[in-house]
Amino acid sequence: MHIQNRDQNQSGFTLIELLVVIVILGILAALAYPAFVSMVRRAQYAEVRQQMGVMSREIQAYLLENGQYPSDTNAGSPPKGVVNWPENPPVGGTYDYDHWGVGGGQCYVQIGFNGDDGQRNYQVHRVNAEPQSFQAFEDDLVLGVDLYDCPIAQGSIRQP
Repeated sequence: MHIQNRDQNQSGFTLIELLVVIVILGILAALAYPAFVSMVRRAQYAEVRQQMGVMSREIQAYLLENGQYPSDTNAGSPPKGVVNWPENPPVGGTYDYDHWGVGGGQCYVQIGFNGDDGQRNYQVHRVNAEPQSFQAFEDDLVLGVDLYDCPIAQGSIRQP
């Protein structure tokens, strides 16, 4: 009695071969996904920095036109004179314009970005970043705009 084998010319993949390929693709995807997420996040924060730079230039233009910086505002609220205030940052979170007396006869102007969690991770009424530079605080960013002499001791500067 002769048992008939399947045709030797039959082409295709066995189930085992397909499973091995799927496992290999899964491993490659698991390795690539974190790198992809990291690249997307870096690109989003680059856009946040660019937007903060635009806002800083508008605040400096306001100073030139009005002789003083705009008053401090609450997070999410644009200061007077800033037209390009993004309502929906690319990462989530909110922008915050701060104008503070920081003691020692100094006032400080900054633009903060409260990252994904929306919570401020930097301190208030202090210099968080040197003027014209960025400083990261966990998922937050701060762009120092100016540090100048003023008579305010400490606290938010709100002009009438």
